[in-house]
Amino acid sequence: MANTQQDVSSTVRDVTSAAKRNIDQSADFAVSAFDDVQSVGAELKRAINKSMKKEPYTTLAMAAAAGFVLGALWRA
Repeated sequence: MANTQQDVSSTVRDVTSAAKRNIDQSADFAVSAFDDVQSVGAELKRAINKSMKKEPYTTLAMAAAAGFVLGALWRA
């Protein structure tokens, strides 16, 4: 009986430890992904601003096309 309790306690500790490791890894991954998304967003903003100054009509046409595609997808 005592052996079974020790086995169960050991298994619970192992599972708890593994869960904590997985949570920590997931949190690290989420922080990394968030940083990457912020970086891409900042780069996209710089690219759009540069494009607006260099080729405003092309930028406007691309924005209109993107809006059209998003609108079509939204309806579907």
